Amino acid sequence: MSKAVNTQFVTFQIGDEEYGIDIMLVQEIIRYQKLTKVFNANPAIRGVMNFRGNVIPIIDMRRKFNLPEIEYDDYTVVIVIEIDNKTMGMIVDRVSDILSFDMVQIQMIDRQFEEDIMIEHLQALAKQDDRIIMLLDPSRVMSFEEYRKIKEEYTTEEVV
Repeated sequence: MSKAVNTQFVTFQIGDEEYGIDIMLVQEIIRYQKLTKVFNANPAIRGVMNFRGNVIPIIDMRRKFNLPEIEYDDYTVVIVIEIDNKTMGMIVDRVSDILSFDMVQIQMIDRQFEEDIMIEHLQALAKQDDRIIMLLDPSRVMSFEEYRKIKEEYTTEEVV
């Protein structure tokens, strides 16, 4: 007997669109708090914060997607994720839900159209009722090079 595989995603809003990331990557969802600035960092990096004793970079997903900045409010959160032993946070407008999708509802992104439409951060699209949720490719949220640079710059500033 074969069973449809359900995968759970934390869904969240950035601007008018709904995104999702695999729930197994999510460490914690925390209220936005003041960050320590890192100068000369990628513009998408809002700063760093102490998370469970480790300094982690925090990505403003609005900046990452070239959307206009907004005033953070009570719904603004940081989703802390871990990918390939890299822990980082993503600032999102608000968390929507935790949804399960089976493979029939998920359509993988066709990379041949990557240059025509801005999909470099997406892995797939999920359909549920009349909603389309864009599933992030976790390995493309922040590159290893960006991550390494932030960690080095912050560590250097702390030691001096």
